[in-house]
Amino acid sequence: MDLDWLLGVPIAHRGLHDDEFPENSMPAFAAAIKHGFNIEIDVHLTRDGALVVFHDDTLKRVCGVEGKVRDFTLDELKKLRLADTQYTIPTFEEFLALVNGKTGILCEIKGLNPYDNSIAEAVCKRVAEYDGNIALQSFNYGAVRYCRRHSDRPCGQLCTWQDMRGNSKARIMDFMGKMWINRLSKPHFTAYDIRSAADNKYLERVREKMPVLVWTVNSPEKLDLAMQVADNIIFEDIAPAVEELYADRLGAPAAEVAQI
Repeated sequence: MDLDWLLGVPIAHRGLHDDEFPENSMPAFAAAIKHGFNIEIDVHLTRDGALVVFHDDTLKRVCGVEGKVRDFTLDELKKLRLADTQYTIPTFEEFLALVNGKTGILCEIKGLNPYDNSIAEAVCKRVAEYDGNIALQSFNYGAVRYCRRHSDRPCGQLCTWQDMRGNSKARIMDFMGKMWINRLSKPHFTAYDIRSAADNKYLERVREKMPVLVWTVNSPEKLDLAMQVADNIIFEDIAPAVEELYADRLGAPAAEVAQI
């Protein structure tokens, strides 16, 4: 299985977003393509079965509306705006049409119920027809297992050792933090929380068996740590530093990207 494309180019977390272009928006994706980065996205299913690119389970933080993504139809979601801008929630189809093989994609399948494969199933069916580099990942070990069985794309297990209060290496999160979860999902790679990556013997052991990505690298200090403990980074907010560090891999910025 070819993982060179996934490991060789840094990955823009939810696109190359900033104050002008919101996370997981079409212009943020276009900016990542223009600068030569791979792109990380998040995918949900709407009430009427459409795949949309959006991170949170709920709409409040980004769209200012109460409710969960899964409880809205696509038409209802398209009436909302991302972070008080003109931009709307993209569909997975719109995103794939924009990228169209120009760069690599790391697609996170949302949802935590290991027995609900609805999002994983829809994604696997769609990416089977996509002519470009794409890898799948999830916190949900059931989704990772499903994708391993029903797709020939690289599949990764997302892991964190942080609890809901932000405590690093919390015992309640040992199953994920120590990556015991990999025994269930059997991933091709692990994507690990950079906040718990320092002096982590479990991460060192896993890296001996498979590639490790770290997220979210958003400071010079985390970038320095990532260079020591991982095979690639999922980053945000530090694009200039990443461009300088990976200049030999990114090449010249694209002169033009599809109109948004």
